Amino acid sequence: MGDPIELTTWPSHKNVFYRMSAGAILFDVKAAGSAAIGLAKKPGDLVDVWVVIGNFRTWIKKEEGGSKSVITPNILSNGEYRRFWLSWRNGCIQLGQNDDSFPIITHVHHLDLSYVTFASGERGMADRTPVYWRFELPPVLEKPRMKSVTGGGLVWVHADNQLPDGALIGGYEKEMLYIIRAPHRGSLTPGKFVPSQGTGYISWGGESHGKNIFEVLCGFDCTWVPSFEDRIPVGAVEGGYSEGPDRETLYVGRALYSGQIIPGKVQPSHKCCYIAYGGREVAQKKFEILVSADINARCANRLFIDHIDVESPSGSEHSSDDEYLANYR
Repeated sequence: MGDPIELTTWPSHKNVFYRMSAGAILFDVKAAGSAAIGLAKKPGDLVDVWVVIGNFRTWIKKEEGGSKSVITPNILSNGEYRRFWLSWRNGCIQLGQNDDSFPIITHVHHLDLSYVTFASGERGMADRTPVYWRFELPPVLEKPRMKSVTGGGLVWVHADNQLPDGALIGGYEKEMLYIIRAPHRGSLTPGKFVPSQGTGYISWGGESHGKNIFEVLCGFDCTWVPSFEDRIPVGAVEGGYSEGPDRETLYVGRALYSGQIIPGKVQPSHKCCYIAYGGREVAQKKFEILVSADINARCANRLFIDHIDVESPSGSEHSSDDEYLANYR
């Protein structure tokens, strides 16, 4: 609720402006002659639009020129308050009565109106009687203060069938999926954890392999970055390594497949992200890769910043990386 205001305006009184963030006001007025509300872009002597309510005619008049009026007999009373609403949103000024959503009068405007003022009829009119007003000011909404968040660094936590506190949500497949990694035939492979099954799954050798002992990625200081093929961004989160003597680094990725978002592994030499889905290993050329500012101060192979590849390989099959990424997004 806002602050309730009651005031009396007399002829030739000085305008007092009120800030209105909502673009509308509900008010009660009691007057023998006419009552006016001024709308302005900023407080001062100049009123950009007058909305004048009168017992013979009600009109809206813009300072820059142009007006509109309607006949309104006995719309005001000197013995009782009458309720009105005024709206100036979406390029239209509208005045209405009580709870009737259909306006009495409507006029188009193209102004950024944020302030209102109240008067006993428009300036220069013959009214010499006071006008009594009741209205409510909207509450002042303070700009929220940004609070620095510390911690949340990514860490792998050992688990078996259960999620540790702070587990990072990595995707969705009829339920929330989480990011895991597990050893398999000499590799350490990132994959997904399905809570309803209490089982983790990693992709390897064309198949999906269930895991009951694994590590879960926990924390929140990270973000997902769109990528494709072998483009590894600065700060990419390392999820493990491949089998064999070379032990190629595998990164944490996820891909959209069959309407689901599945976490998996990005293997740069294979130019894809592998995910475990439907009992098999699925390769996706377009994917997202997990990035943390505190990891890999230098990129793994090609620099990728703000969706722009600044070191495209010669002879790429894609004539425009930006166009390719735009199609993905």
